[in-house]
Amino acid sequence: MRILREYLVQRLLGAYLVTTAALAALLWLLEMLDRLEDGLGGATDLLGMAFAAARVVPEGLIDLLPVITVLATASALSALQVRSELTVMRAAGISLWRLTTVALLPGLVVAALALASLQWLTPLMQQGPERLVGASLGESGLWHPAHGLWVRSEDEFLNVQDLRLGRIPTEINLFRFDPGGGVSEHLEAATATVLPDGRWRMEEVLIRTYGPAAEEQIRSEPAILWDSFLSTRQLELLLSPPASLALTDLWLYVDGLKTRGQESAEFEMVLWRRLAMPLACLGMVLAAMATAAVPLKSRAVSVRVVAALALGLGFQLLAELAAYLGLVLHWPVLPVAIGPPAVLAGVSWWLLAKAR
Repeated sequence: MRILREYLVQRLLGAYLVTTAALAALLWLLEMLDRLEDGLGGATDLLGMAFAAARVVPEGLIDLLPVITVLATASALSALQVRSELTVMRAAGISLWRLTTVALLPGLVVAALALASLQWLTPLMQQGPERLVGASLGESGLWHPAHGLWVRSEDEFLNVQDLRLGRIPTEINLFRFDPGGGVSEHLEAATATVLPDGRWRMEEVLIRTYGPAAEEQIRSEPAILWDSFLSTRQLELLLSPPASLALTDLWLYVDGLKTRGQESAEFEMVLWRRLAMPLACLGMVLAAMATAAVPLKSRAVSVRVVAALALGLGFQLLAELAAYLGLVLHWPVLPVAIGPPAVLAGVSWWLLAKAR
């Protein structure tokens, strides 16, 4: 059984590698086409664009992991079925459940690697210093690793020392200047929350006001609202999207939003959908095994691969639709995120039991 297990795992891992490479190339090409619509300045821009497109491929592959799982498993098992190897294994007394156990191993390992990538690799690729500033901040913006972000607009100068969890501005300094160029007011805030309308809710604020005779008045406020001069695009560059946060950071951020009584459904949905990824992969492997158990006399590989692709994409679309409806209709996040992969795993288990 050990030799057979190693043989099956080898064939499955080869199918995973081929499927992942094909989808990675497709995602990179689509991203390149999307970026080329903005224009190209030369060969240097093309190389930079190709590198930037490659940076988003890992996240796209992780989102498509259920599709990769069902395609790889179905293609590997269909190839075994075409060569009658699967039939010989079952005739030798190896049950379908034992074959399923072997097929589950690569799928769960790949899912675990995807979760590890979401925790450590993806955040590093998404949250470079150039993301915080970018070309959209223009000449009025400056990023320095030791001094944070500096942005100026007319008579205001904003300094953000750090972004906790990738989304919470901390150690904030806001300087206001008078027409003569002198500092008229200096606000220090420990932290800030960016509200949906673009305003910042600064907390633990110390305000220093300077008069004409250079006298200084100091007062403190628990919280104030600041009408931010940052544009929507600049805010997007400043704040990391939920998909780019590490899983532990995302968990802490959701907990912080709930503690402050703020809306957390979007971030919680991303978190639980990613934590449910191994369950979705398990369901896809079971579904592929159920189809492989039914012999097809002709075109076995093509029929099963097309069916697997339809199943994977259909599940992906239905899961996205359920998440969207859940956010719009304010359904409970956990059942909406866990429900589709749980239903898929249950139905696939039932089909496999019937096929046995």
